[in-house]
Amino acid sequence: MEAVKKISSHDHPWMSKPPLVKLFNILNHDGLNARMVGGCVRNALLGRKIIDIDVACRLIPEESLKRLKKAGVKVVPTGLKHGTITAVMGKSNFEITTLRRDEESDGRRAKVAYIDDWQEDARRRDFTINALYLDLDGSLYDPCGGLCDIAARRVRFIGDADQRIHEDGLRILRFFRFAAHIGQGEMDPVGLAACLKNKFLINRLSGERLAQEIFKILKSDNLLPVIKVMNEGGILDKIIPDHENLQGLNSYVRLEKVLGKCNILARLSCLLRKDNKAIETISRHLKLSNKQVKMLRNYVNHDLSLSADISQKDIRRAIYHHGRDIFIFAVLQSWADETLGQDHKAWRKILAYGEEWPIPTFPVQGKDLMARGQKSGAEIGRKLRALEQAWAQSDFHLTREEMLGKITR
Repeated sequence: MEAVKKISSHDHPWMSKPPLVKLFNILNHDGLNARMVGGCVRNALLGRKIIDIDVACRLIPEESLKRLKKAGVKVVPTGLKHGTITAVMGKSNFEITTLRRDEESDGRRAKVAYIDDWQEDARRRDFTINALYLDLDGSLYDPCGGLCDIAARRVRFIGDADQRIHEDGLRILRFFRFAAHIGQGEMDPVGLAACLKNKFLINRLSGERLAQEIFKILKSDNLLPVIKVMNEGGILDKIIPDHENLQGLNSYVRLEKVLGKCNILARLSCLLRKDNKAIETISRHLKLSNKQVKMLRNYVNHDLSLSADISQKDIRRAIYHHGRDIFIFAVLQSWADETLGQDHKAWRKILAYGEEWPIPTFPVQGKDLMARGQKSGAEIGRKLRALEQAWAQSDFHLTREEMLGKITR
């Protein structure tokens, strides 16, 4: 496999970081055994931040593990039966996978055989843009035509798209996720057709997998055209059953983009009906955490209806009673319901004030009431709520002493 070009570590200083250099010195001390592969290479070529560095290696995992441990590197056997180990070097984790081919697959898990052929390893991967290999000296290898697809911002399956999808149904969602994050213009028609044809395979995926992918799609800059295609092709129904139409999401996301914001759960809430049953359904379907369900419920069910002439006093009370996140979401929803240019200065002022106002802490506690002769129990709670309501109605000006002075036995 010949290198097609070279990239400079001067332009990509992440390639010279000591942990990565040490890792390659350990694995490559007797020859070219290891190369970087996948997302780190793709993102480097796109000029994006490098988050994870994956390594493809000709050594069998036991040999890589042996060499790393001998050098004092902590190793975790994260996926040993599939040829994957993780080297932990300070704050850096490197996933190292032996070159392999998938001999059998049930649509999610494959039985693998170790090989010594870079091109064969590339051909079993999902997309051309993820089958680029990079040496530490900057030599770049492109066995599947990924460079052209990166230049065109195109997501294209390697080989037969139908076969790639049947090997792993998750690749349907990954196709749309990468289209949303790097795609420009129309999607690859062959890949799209294969995804739509095989969308029934999404039913076999776990809720956790569905959540991971839809959250990444919702986070993307190119969300709206991609989710439109997913909706029209029946893909979105597989992930978010009985979802609302896209109108509310479209206006909300367009405004978020203008403001440089991205709230994934808020975006998801725009697709849900305003009832608790819808929230329960999606929480079970996507296996959401209790915290995520609580936030979704707050986003979907809030009753804040705001206008561009809201007073600062009403802003303060709304934030105190509903929380800053819900208030900001309500601002963006109300603003998005209007034409973006309409009253934009007023809405920007409301948003800025809501983001900066320091939320005060209610200065009275149950022990303060008990110290004044109040008995513990439900009555304490009732009086605390009444005091807090009076404090909020005073625009948070009542002092602790003034409130305690109102207490009667």
